Amino acid sequence: MRSLVVLAFSVGLAAQGPPPPPQPLPPQPVPPQNPITPQKAILGKLLFWEEQMSSNNRVACGTCHTFAAGGGDTRRQLNPGVDGVAPSPDDVFASPGIIRSDAGNRYLPDQDFGFRAQVGRRTSPSFLTAAWFPDLFWDGRASGTFTDPTTNAVVIPAGGALESQSLGPILSSDEMAHDARTFAEAIGKLQTVRPMAVATNLPADMQAAIANGATYPDLFAAAFGTPDITAQRIAFALATYQRTLRPDQTPYDQFLAGNQAAMTQQQINGMNVFHGPGRCVICHTSGLFSDRQYHNLGLRPIAEDAGRQEVTSNPGDAGRFKTPSLRNVGLRGSLMHNGQFTNVTQVVGFYIGGGGPFLQNKDPQLIPLNGPPPGGVPPQAAADLAAFVSTALTDPRVAAGLPPFDRPTLRGQLLNQQGSQYGLGSAGAGGQTPQWLAEVPANIGNVDFKLGVFNGLGGAPATLVLGLFPTATQINGVNINVAFGTGELLVPGVLQGAVGVPGAGYGTLKVGVPNEPGLAGIALFGQWFVWDGSLPAGVASTRGAQVLMF
Repeated sequence: MRSLVVLAFSVGLAAQGPPPPPQPLPPQPVPPQNPITPQKAILGKLLFWEEQMSSNNRVACGTCHTFAAGGGDTRRQLNPGVDGVAPSPDDVFASPGIIRSDAGNRYLPDQDFGFRAQVGRRTSPSFLTAAWFPDLFWDGRASGTFTDPTTNAVVIPAGGALESQSLGPILSSDEMAHDARTFAEAIGKLQTVRPMAVATNLPADMQAAIANGATYPDLFAAAFGTPDITAQRIAFALATYQRTLRPDQTPYDQFLAGNQAAMTQQQINGMNVFHGPGRCVICHTSGLFSDRQYHNLGLRPIAEDAGRQEVTSNPGDAGRFKTPSLRNVGLRGSLMHNGQFTNVTQVVGFYIGGGGPFLQNKDPQLIPLNGPPPGGVPPQAAADLAAFVSTALTDPRVAAGLPPFDRPTLRGQLLNQQGSQYGLGSAGAGGQTPQWLAEVPANIGNVDFKLGVFNGLGGAPATLVLGLFPTATQINGVNINVAFGTGELLVPGVLQGAVGVPGAGYGTLKVGVPNEPGLAGIALFGQWFVWDGSLPAGVASTRGAQVLMF
């Protein structure tokens, strides 16, 4: 039967010669400078899912790269694109990162997102097959030459794209970091935190690694021989973990191994279309299902995103983006570099139509396929093709989160972005009601804990009240959400922002949570008051917010 399948592949590609027969996932390249060891792999797994790697303790590598989304992001949020207007044609759908903060990790308004989580300008690519690519990110800026960012020494001359890529988000001010964050800061934090203090439901191997109070210095010592934490070692561990993830138990792989029942007839038909009249195999080479090259699909104008040209400065690379692997793509809900499509059927329709309408530097291999056979792809063949790509290339272990594709539950994906708020606020000048920034988890020992306020009167005095009990009352018409007279703490300050402008004021109280286990379970209730003499009561207020230490 397989010989008949291979024969069918030649249909529609005769002009280019018959394609090679379908291939399994090729051997995974591993740079000799960073061999895989169990100790490095488990350290990398912990670091990959460690939200304390970020500046707000709610973003891990695994926040934007999840198994449930085929290695991408289950979330899909809007970036307004280069015009800053939404909705508009240049909108991008990508991953939210952190609320912008300055070099001191104090809240700072962003030009596009204000005090909302910033959203990247490209959708999160899958990390599941990243180990097979010579360079990473959509534009390939993470090259195979890995240079230690601290010493500037070339550590891996070739094959180190995973190491190069893994360090980028840690210092990225719209992904995991405050402005001007350094590796020294990130490393200093890892030296003191309790591993996985924020996450829950840890897989057994992660639980075993941190049993008996193991610290990150202990884990680095086990992996590298000494407890020193360095940027290079972080990169080596993260890359090693990702190289243990081999999604090669798909129905397609089982079919190639001889299990003729592994694929349905529709999937087999779709595989024939994929390698035949659908022409997909030209760029999505069998096995990895990527040629690991860069192509311009005519999806959007080059002025919106120059893609690979930003890295090479070569005009021939304008608008080109990396061909992603199609393995597990059926689990993804945000496809293409700008997240324009939400399912494989839409993408199949895009290619059958000949790609996008923007012709500048568009790949000439993209041609319309909406004619009759043998050169076209009729509706049933298109449906078969979509079925093959979206289901036959999905590893069931990835879809079910089974080892090695298991993971903990991340706290940031459980907590509301606005924190746990209650009650009502009271409007201030210009009818603007001050708003909370209470999104940072209050885990024991959190050196980056902070509470913020925005949308107040610029330059106005402000007071944060923290108490042990909530309430719902009014004083002189102002909504009060914290019970007074019970030992509350008052923290005065002055809001930043344009002085006297309603809604322009913002501020941050940054204070670490003491490393005292006895604080776990204690709840504080807070409320910001912004003082404004032009108001009848002289003060505006936020809603209440609960701060639960754990």
